[in-house]
Amino acid sequence: MLSRYADIALPVPVPHAFTYLVPDELDSQAVPGVRVLVPFGSKTLTGVVVDRPVRTPLTNLKAIRDILDATPTFSAEMLELTKWIAEYYMAPWGEVLRAAMPQGLSRESKRTVTVVEDEVGSALAATATRSPKQHAVLMLLSKEKILRAEQIALRTKAKGIHAVLASLAARGWIRIEESVEEAEARPKTETMVALTEDGTQAARADASRLRGKQQQVLAALAAGESPIAMKRLLRLAGVSSTTVRTLAKNGLTRIFEQEVLRRSLYDDVEPAVPVTLNPEQQLALDRIRDAISGGSYRTFLLHGVTGSGKTQVYIEAIRTLLPTGRTAIVLVPEIALTPQTVRRFKAHFGADVAVMHSQMSVGERFDAWRQAHDGRVRIVIGPRSAIFAPLTNVGLIVVDEEHEGSYKQYDATPRYHARDVAIVRALRQRAVVVLGSATPSVESYANAISGKYTLLELPKRIDDATMPAIEIVDMARERRDRFEAIKADVRSGGKEFPKRLPVTSVSRLLEMQIRQRLERREGVILLQNRRGFSHVVECFECGAVERCDNCDVTLTFHATKKHLRCHYCGLVKKPPSVCSSCGSTDLRMHAFGTQQVEGELAALFPEAIILRMDRDTTARRGAHDRILSQFGDGRADILLGTQMVAKGLDFPRVTLVGVISADTQMLLPDFRAAEQTFQLLTQVSGRAGRSTLSGEVVIQTLQPEHYSLKHVVGHDFRGFYEEELAYRRELRYPPFSRVVLVEFSGEQEVQVQRCAAGFADLLAKTNQRNAFTVLGPADAAIPRVRNRFRKHVLVKDVKEKDPSGEIIRRAIRTATAQHEAALRTMKGVRMVVDVDPQGLM
Repeated sequence: MLSRYADIALPVPVPHAFTYLVPDELDSQAVPGVRVLVPFGSKTLTGVVVDRPVRTPLTNLKAIRDILDATPTFSAEMLELTKWIAEYYMAPWGEVLRAAMPQGLSRESKRTVTVVEDEVGSALAATATRSPKQHAVLMLLSKEKILRAEQIALRTKAKGIHAVLASLAARGWIRIEESVEEAEARPKTETMVALTEDGTQAARADASRLRGKQQQVLAALAAGESPIAMKRLLRLAGVSSTTVRTLAKNGLTRIFEQEVLRRSLYDDVEPAVPVTLNPEQQLALDRIRDAISGGSYRTFLLHGVTGSGKTQVYIEAIRTLLPTGRTAIVLVPEIALTPQTVRRFKAHFGADVAVMHSQMSVGERFDAWRQAHDGRVRIVIGPRSAIFAPLTNVGLIVVDEEHEGSYKQYDATPRYHARDVAIVRALRQRAVVVLGSATPSVESYANAISGKYTLLELPKRIDDATMPAIEIVDMARERRDRFEAIKADVRSGGKEFPKRLPVTSVSRLLEMQIRQRLERREGVILLQNRRGFSHVVECFECGAVERCDNCDVTLTFHATKKHLRCHYCGLVKKPPSVCSSCGSTDLRMHAFGTQQVEGELAALFPEAIILRMDRDTTARRGAHDRILSQFGDGRADILLGTQMVAKGLDFPRVTLVGVISADTQMLLPDFRAAEQTFQLLTQVSGRAGRSTLSGEVVIQTLQPEHYSLKHVVGHDFRGFYEEELAYRRELRYPPFSRVVLVEFSGEQEVQVQRCAAGFADLLAKTNQRNAFTVLGPADAAIPRVRNRFRKHVLVKDVKEKDPSGEIIRRAIRTATAQHEAALRTMKGVRMVVDVDPQGLM
C-alpha cells in the first residue's frame, strides 16, 4: 500500500518524530534519509525523513514543503546508528541527526522585525510612559530598521519578547516576517576557460586577424591545460578578463563554472618511507589482519607503551583493508593531534584521506563530508564527530588514545561517547575496531581482561628506545628549603627579610635539567594544565578573592590582555588596584597559569625561544600546526602548554619533559581524578626519549605520596589498574556500574532544588528490583554557572542486575514523563540527562 505520510525527526528537544503529509509531486523523493523543509509552529525547520508509515491515527496534518536532497543524506545504516544513540543516551533523534550532519546544511526560518516608518513617531509617544518594554523595542528599531527577534531580546534585555512584538504588530507599529535562510554550506565553484573547436583551429592557424592580447590567450590555452582556471589563465597570459570574454563572445573560448574542492592545510605531504615492523607490532598486526579477512565484528585493545609504534600498526591494518573494498575511520582525541596524524596517513594513502574537525571552515568540512558521502575518499580522520563520517561499507574503526575524555560530548545534546558509538557502528557493519592507548581506560581494560575485547600488547618502544627516567619533586619541601635559604642569607649577611617571599613554579632540579638541554640544543616540553596567568587574585590582609559575578568560581588573570576572565561564562573585568572588601592594596596572585610560567621561564632562560600552546594561543585557524611545526623543526627550544602537549606528539629531539603541577587534576572531586592524573602524566612523560637520545621527566607536586604517582614513576599500568579497580569495586563505580548524571539548573535555587528532589523521589519509586541507587540531589561541584544554580542527581546502575542498561533507561523515561508537568510549572528550570558521564563536576 502506498504511503501518504512521512515521519520526520526534527532538531527540537522532543523525544519523538512528527508525522507530515507528503504531496504527490514529492512522494517518490521522500525516502528515508533525505532532508526536508517542514512547517513547525510559526517556523520552518530542516528535518530528516526516518519512516514512511502506511497509516496514522493523527488528523489535520501539515504537509512537507520541500525536499532538499537528490540522494539521501543519511544511509539506512546511519539512521539505525543515530536511532541507537538517541535511545541509549536518551536524546531526541532529531538532535542526534543534526549532530551527525555537517555544519551549515540545516535551514530554518528566521523572524525579522521592521518598524512601520509612518507610525514610528506616534508609537514612540504612545509607549513612552505606558510601556517601557515596547518603547525600548521601538527606539531600537527606529535606529536599526531591521532586526531578528533574538537580536532585539538580547539588546533590550526584555523578557517575553515575542509577546511584546505581537502586541506591537497588532497595533500596526511593526511588521514581522518569516523567511527561510539559505544553507551556509554549499559547493565552491571556480570560473574556468576552455578552447572551443574554432579556438583550437585559430590557435594552430594564422591568428593574425586577432589582436596581440587575444593571441596570447589562445597560445596559453593551446600550450597548457584546457580547461584552466580563469585566474591562472590571466596570470599566464598577462591579460584582463575582458580579453577572455571577448574571445568567448566570438566563439573561440568557453567560460563556465566548475565545482572545485577547497584547498586543505594537509595537501602537500611527501610520500612515506617504508617501515619494517618489530616482532610485537607484527604479531598485533597479524591478529588484526585475520579479523579483517574474517569479515566479522571484533574489538581489539592495543595496549602499547608510549613510543611503541601503535600508529604504524593502524596504517598497516588500513593498507590490508583497502584492497577488500572497505573503508576506514580514524578518531583522534584532540585537534592538536590532527596535523601530525593526518600527515602520516596522507604520506601513505595520499588523496584517499579526508579530514574533518571543527577548526576547518564550514566549506572545508562540507567538502570533506561530500567526498566521503560520494565515495571519493576511503579514509576519514578527525576528532569525535568523525564517527558520523558518511562512508559506506566501513571495515575498520581506529580510536587512538581511546581513554581520552574528549571523545565524550559533554556540553550539548546528544551527550554521546565516540568510542562507544564506534563499537556499536562496527558491530552493525561487521567491522573491526582497534582501541589504542598507552593508558587504557579502566572500563576498556576490564573488558579486555574479561575477554569481551581482545588484548594486544606492545610492551617495548620501537628502535630499542628506552622509557624515560621519572623523578618526583616535592614542592612543599622545595618551598621550605628556599625559605630556609632566605633565612640563612638574612642571618649571615645582615639582609632584611623580604616583604614578599619569592614564589616560583620551577624547582631547582627542573631548572638545572632545562639548562642542560638548552646547552645540548635538545627539546623540552613543559605541561601546566591551567591557562591564563594566575587563577587566584587574593587580598593578603583579609583573604578575599576576586570571584565571578555569575559563577561560583575565582577569576583568572590574563597578563596578555591585562584583565580578569571567567573561564565558564566569559565575564571580563578590570583587575582591582585595591581590595573590594577591606581596601588593602596588597593583592597577590596564586595558582600558576601558563602565562605566568612562560614569564618565569623567559626570566630564567632569556636566550631560549619559548612557545606557549593553550586555548588562548591556538584560537586562530592553523595555529596548532604552526606551533608544532616551529617546535618540531628546532626553531624553538621549549614548548609549554596545557594538556594538548601531552598526547600523541612525536618529536625525537625532546629529551626532557617537566610537569609544573601534577595536582591540578588529582585533587578534583571526581571518581576518575586519579585515573585521569595517571593517564595525563604517563602520556606527557612519553613525549621524552622517543629516539636514540635518552629521556628524563621531572614531575612537581604537593602530593608526592599519591598512589597514581607511584605507578607513573614505575611505568606500571597494571599495578595502577589493580589498585584503582579495588577502589571502584568498593564504591560501585564503573566498570562495576553504569553511571547516569541528571542535572537540574535554573536562576531560582529554591525551584531547582524542589525540581531535582521531586525527580529523585519519582526515580526511587520506580526502582522495584533494586537495580540502581539514587544519590542526591546535591549541589554540583561548581554550584552556579552563568547565574544558573546547578543540582545533581547521580544514579548508579549495577551491571550485574541490569547488564544492558534498559532498566535504568526505562526508569528515567518513566520518571521524566511523570515529572514533566512539574517542570512546566517551574519556568526556566532545565533538566539534562548524561549517560556514562566522563566527569561529575
